[in-house]
Amino acid sequence: MARPKRRSKIQRWASRTKKPMLRFLGHTIVRDIFVFLLLLGIFYFTFIGSLTLIFRTDSFWMVVTSGSMKHDGGGWRDYYTARGENSYRFPIQGGFERGDLLIIQGVNSVSEISVGDVLIIDRGPNVTPLTHRVVEIWGENGEVRLKTKGDANLQSYDYFYEVNGRVSGDYPISPNQILAKVVFVIPKLGYIPLWFQGK
Repeated sequence: MARPKRRSKIQRWASRTKKPMLRFLGHTIVRDIFVFLLLLGIFYFTFIGSLTLIFRTDSFWMVVTSGSMKHDGGGWRDYYTARGENSYRFPIQGGFERGDLLIIQGVNSVSEISVGDVLIIDRGPNVTPLTHRVVEIWGENGEVRLKTKGDANLQSYDYFYEVNGRVSGDYPISPNQILAKVVFVIPKLGYIPLWFQGK
C-alpha cells in the first residue's frame, strides 16, 4: 500500500489561509450586495412616497392611448372662442397624442378644477379612463356637474359617455368620476410602456 504524498510547508500554509480568505471575500460580496439592494429599496420607496405626496395620487403618470387630444393646428380653440373662453390661459396648451406620457395630480375638491383643465375621468370597470378638457362646469340639484371634450373632437357632439352600458351624448360628469388632473406632458416617452404592454 502506497503512502500518501507528504505536502510541503507552502502547500499546507496555502490550504490553511486560502479557504478562510475565500469565505471572507464571499461574505463581504454578499453583504455589499445586500446593503446595495437595501439602499436601492429605501431610495425607491422614498422617491415614490415623495411623488405620491406631491401629486396627491399613488399613480402619478399615465400613458396616452388615443388621439382625442391631438392638435393639428389652432382649430381646437374655435370651440372655446365661440363660448367666450380665452383658451390661451388653459394649462395644457400643446395637446398630446398616443405615446405621450402624462404627469397627473390628484384632485381633492371640484373647486380645484376650472374650464380648460384636462382631466382623467373614470368610465367604469374594465374601460380605459377618458382624458378630455373641461368645457363647462355648472350646478344641478345641489351637485356640481362637468362636461368635457377632446381637443381633436371639434364638434360638441363628439364627447360621448357610456352609462350603464349605453352610449349617451352630452352626459355630465360627476366629481366622483374624476381620477386626476393633467399637469405636465412628456412627448413620446409613453411608447416604452406601450411596447411592453403590446399595444
